[in-house]
Amino acid sequence: MNGNTTGNSRKKYYAFLSNGFTTALEYEGSIVWFPTPRMDSPSVFSYIIDDEKGGYFSIKLKEEFAHSQRYLEKSLVLENVFSTGKGKLKVTDFLPLSLTGIIRIFESEIPFDVEIRPVFNYGLINPGIDVVEGGIVFKNPQSNEGIELLIQGNYEIEDGYKISVKPGKGYMYLLYSKDLRYGLFSRKGFVYSRPYDALNKALSYWREQISRAITVSTLQEMYHISLLVILGLTYLPSGGLIASPTTSLPEIVGSDRNWDYRYVWVRDASYGVEALIKARLFTKARGVLRFLSSVVDPSSKSFDHPLYTVDGTMPPAEEELNWLKGHKLSKPVRIGNGAYLQVQTDVEGAFMDSLYQYMVATNQVEYVEDMWWIVEAISEWVMKSWQSKSTDIWEQRGILEHFVHSKVMNWVALDRAWKIAERLGHDGKEWRSEAEKIREDVLSNGVSSGHLSRYYGSEDVDASLLTLPIYGFIDANDEVFRKTLKKITDDLMVGNDLLLRYKTDFMGQVSHPFTLTSTWLARVYIRMGLIDDAERVLNNLASCSTDLYLMAEHLDASLCEPRGNFPQLFPHAGIVSSIVELDEAKHS
Repeated sequence: MNGNTTGNSRKKYYAFLSNGFTTALEYEGSIVWFPTPRMDSPSVFSYIIDDEKGGYFSIKLKEEFAHSQRYLEKSLVLENVFSTGKGKLKVTDFLPLSLTGIIRIFESEIPFDVEIRPVFNYGLINPGIDVVEGGIVFKNPQSNEGIELLIQGNYEIEDGYKISVKPGKGYMYLLYSKDLRYGLFSRKGFVYSRPYDALNKALSYWREQISRAITVSTLQEMYHISLLVILGLTYLPSGGLIASPTTSLPEIVGSDRNWDYRYVWVRDASYGVEALIKARLFTKARGVLRFLSSVVDPSSKSFDHPLYTVDGTMPPAEEELNWLKGHKLSKPVRIGNGAYLQVQTDVEGAFMDSLYQYMVATNQVEYVEDMWWIVEAISEWVMKSWQSKSTDIWEQRGILEHFVHSKVMNWVALDRAWKIAERLGHDGKEWRSEAEKIREDVLSNGVSSGHLSRYYGSEDVDASLLTLPIYGFIDANDEVFRKTLKKITDDLMVGNDLLLRYKTDFMGQVSHPFTLTSTWLARVYIRMGLIDDAERVLNNLASCSTDLYLMAEHLDASLCEPRGNFPQLFPHAGIVSSIVELDEAKHS
């Protein structure tokens, strides 16, 4: 998969495709990740986590080429252009709406090859292959499921894995079927989308979604891409908003900091709701809120788990796929996530804040009234649990402390609860009183040497303390917070406004900045009236994004390259919220 990078100074990386049912990653014309039939399913193309066994769906040119890629305006439809000394090849790739498939429409002045190697169960099962009229069928020998490839154009199938394509126009239509008796080559095949119609419908869908969002004058393309990522990470049948479409892309190449993020974290999804509200995409925000409200337990901890599957059920246990060698030999490859065992006490506050913001922005008090039982359930839980130690936002395993951020999120839960109660005409005085007790507790026990600390009794800070003025817990210009901000920038800044989330954790030293934290920093600067500083932070973050303005969970600051699962909801939600706030501040 070689070629020369062309275009802007931002580095080329994977492109992200989605249709709200599943997702894909692509690199220089190669589909290298495609879980199906839904976002958290086994991937039939898993090259990103094993470049030998993983499988791929690749365009192969016969000579040196230059490659460029771009999203067709305000959509998740990707256009690839391959340029050689003898001509050009243009390939337009997208996931058709409502189908577990990939459509690749090509127009070429030169011959090229296609290689397709699907696998099942993350490379553990190789398919049986049938070459049929019009294409190829790859069947799982242990079930009726399979992958079908329908081809239109001037081509020759050399073997079951390789196709030679002559100059001209055409398309490749790949569809996953749980049962091949209902697939593209079945008697029912005529009901499926026609590729060019599917392209027009996909373009219209994405563009219509973005057209409903509030307009901004700053970093417009980055803003639109971030909104598209949030929408693309939303599982349409349920409204579940996943943290990332990938598993086991490492935080540190060669290390074991590799996790599966293809699930709905209550915290992350709530950040996504906030971004959608700020962008005024209220219908989409309401869909995610509906998902989160559906998993609330009214008789125990409100959110029994920090994360859920895309259909709202209990998340799977964490497992290691030992037959895969990992991304750039970063092992183990994991599916499932052990964080489901944790009791995270900040997530109720994140949800309550997003619900409150939704009520304020839309004035849909009837909708919030219908969720009053949830407000009560969360408040009851927080009232009796906030004094306990817990894990923190960073999900350290086996670490329990009185984390300041977690305490503040308990304050947020009760503060928003009484404000909702006041708006709806209910009694929330008890919640307001308890919220004040939490504030006093934090300011009494969570301040060391004049600054807020990571947890009670610690001298250290972590970047989540930047959220305190964002939530209104403390004024951004308060002397205690100013000292906190200085210590954060002194201790955690690694250049160009990029911040580590903390120095060390249960796995040792931290190496790379956490992209979400830069958006928090920008939002703090906005609240301090430092508009130019906030804009600089966002421009620096944009300059270290990929050529398509996509962000991973972490960045290698020295190389300006993504690290960790990709793309990540956290930074893209933060980008949307901070750009909207910056735009409002610049025009106020």
